[in-house]
Amino acid sequence: MTTIASPVPRHPWRLWRSPYLWLATVHLLADSVVVLTSGLLALGAICIAILGWPLAFLGVPLSRGAARAVYALAGWERARARITRGQEVLPVKPPELSGDRVLDARRTVTDPNLWRQFLYYVLLLPAAASWLVLIVIAWSVPPVLITLPLYFARFAAERSQLGPFVIDTLAEAVTAAVLGALFLVFVSPVLMRTASTLDGHLARIYLGGDETGALTERVSRLVTSRQQVVDSAEAERRRMERDLHDGAQQRLVSLAMTLGRAKNRLGEKDPAVRSLIEEAHSEALQAIAELRDLTRGLHPPILTDRGLDAAISAVAARSPVPVRVSVDVEPRPSLTVESIAYFVVTEALTNVAKHAAAARAEVRITRVGDVLRVEVTDDGRGGARAEDGSGLQGLADRVAGVDGQLSLVSPVGGPTVLTAEVPCG
Repeated sequence: MTTIASPVPRHPWRLWRSPYLWLATVHLLADSVVVLTSGLLALGAICIAILGWPLAFLGVPLSRGAARAVYALAGWERARARITRGQEVLPVKPPELSGDRVLDARRTVTDPNLWRQFLYYVLLLPAAASWLVLIVIAWSVPPVLITLPLYFARFAAERSQLGPFVIDTLAEAVTAAVLGALFLVFVSPVLMRTASTLDGHLARIYLGGDETGALTERVSRLVTSRQQVVDSAEAERRRMERDLHDGAQQRLVSLAMTLGRAKNRLGEKDPAVRSLIEEAHSEALQAIAELRDLTRGLHPPILTDRGLDAAISAVAARSPVPVRVSVDVEPRPSLTVESIAYFVVTEALTNVAKHAAAARAEVRITRVGDVLRVEVTDDGRGGARAEDGSGLQGLADRVAGVDGQLSLVSPVGGPTVLTAEVPCG
């Protein structure tokens, strides 16, 4: 976002301590040099671009090169504003090239941003002349007035004329010196600040890009990067599930089988050792069951292989509460969206089994356009709230991570309806 056009302080006593007061003066003085250098170069580049693009293969690279020169000059001017004024002017993007040399040259010449940047140098010409006049008034006239009593009698023949004003007495010279000092302290910095502000507005309007478009592009980049983070997290969950399933879980299964064979071979020979083996075998089986639940909570393989219908049906089959499942999600959404829908359902059914005292539940998953709608209903006692620590707040945060919405309707006495809407685009 573009900063203020002039960071020169407004308070009179802070003006003189601010380096931006002098940097603004230097910037305004340099405007005339910029007009005579960059302005003339931009004018020459524009002329080359206009005259060059109809000249077949010779004019095409000339036109594109001239346009790049104008963009480079504008970039230097934005850098000058950043250094001397602390002003960040959004860069202007040149038109995208299609690969057709003639079409690209024509598009370059008719680029409105190119002409807008050239217009900056045209308007800077009268502005620079105005800044020179203000600089003379602000920094040259007051010192002359302040020192007037010192040389009034000897060098000015006791008579001095400033425009329509004639000073022919020492008292008038002293009065002029006081007015000059007041002007230097209070008015000169304000003149520089005003001129710097106007010059900054000129640069922002004609050299800067569209702030709304830049913000829109930034939001788009943030949405894309956030989606990449979500997808990366889901991919990491799937990797952990595969590692646990193919690594630790298989080792535990092998350990349980080995302990089972050891128990069978030992028979009744040593009851104490057999008891230890049976205990270790039971612990191994319990660890396998917990590990399976853990991997199922990370990302079930059935969800990747067969989609939401099969995965939700498997969850419903394990639920202690009878669950009716209806899934219609054609075309199939991304794995990230499927994972979010799956965990919404599993968390909701877990809460139904633990807290709702329900006789039955229903899961409906439908896709309408680019929105996946997940609805879990139960006929329990109701009164559920997301802030009760039931895990619903975590689900809401996860759904919100992909611009989705989670709503809960649970009056006392039921029924409870949990609805999640997740964009699939």
